[in-house]
Amino acid sequence: MRSAAIAPGREAPPAAADGGRFRRLRSVWRALSRQRVPLVALVLLLMLGAVGALAPAILPGDPNAMTGDTLRPISAAHPFGADYLGRDVLTRIAYGIKTSFIVGLAVAAIAMSVGLACGLAAGYYGEWVEHLLMRTADALLILPGFFLALIVAFLFGGRVITVVMLLGLTGWPQIARIARAEVLSLKTAEFVESARAAGASNGRIVLKEILPNALPPVLALMSLLMSYGILSEASLSFLGVGDPNVISLGGMLSNGLQYATTAWWVPTFPGAAIFLLVLLLNIIGDGLSMALNPALTRASPGRSNR
Repeated sequence: MRSAAIAPGREAPPAAADGGRFRRLRSVWRALSRQRVPLVALVLLLMLGAVGALAPAILPGDPNAMTGDTLRPISAAHPFGADYLGRDVLTRIAYGIKTSFIVGLAVAAIAMSVGLACGLAAGYYGEWVEHLLMRTADALLILPGFFLALIVAFLFGGRVITVVMLLGLTGWPQIARIARAEVLSLKTAEFVESARAAGASNGRIVLKEILPNALPPVLALMSLLMSYGILSEASLSFLGVGDPNVISLGGMLSNGLQYATTAWWVPTFPGAAIFLLVLLLNIIGDGLSMALNPALTRASPGRSNR
């Protein structure tokens, strides 16, 4: 093998390292870019995220400001109408979207960080490390994350940080399983053997060579984890055990249901926002799953063979 000719202690040739390191990510992106609907969903999701992040700038009014426009229908002053306290529904939805994005991203980030770390360690080192981590993952799969968060929120209050930590720390086992399977298939790949022959440490091999190529299947789950986090937070707020200090789409929907027949806009727009966020995330997740399809990936132009 050519890699065997590399003297220990020397760096692998840049072309070989770059060719193996991000090849799969580029292949998945090329396959994803051929799908129009997931790309449109991604653009719409980013636009909604921008609306939530920039809500104080583009909607400078106080989302909790009560006016005399109680249950006022859609108008120039209130494009989405006003609720039962005269608060502007559009402004509150923008802040609710911000809360949903923060929760969804935080849950996905925690679950991915823990899951990737456990999956990489289990797949690369094996033996007792793999046994310990995978049995822990199996035990956590038994625990229903949402109901655990519901019990904790009911007993101790549903602060956003508490909900996020619980959902994130119980949502990593699937990530770990997928990451472990990817590591098992990648750790004997040619570019990994080349880095090992060049004298790279185990940490460098895992982080620089294996991790970038193990990411695509995990990224496909990220959208589902975000959807799970958004739905869980909205459900807790809908049930009345959410964080009372933040504006939540689920809380808006719950409080507005009693006005569904007299002021339809009060519950309809928050419910539509939740539905749209989850729908877009699931479309993106389906697009990533299709991009990971080997047949579709091979069909994308310009793909280099491993």
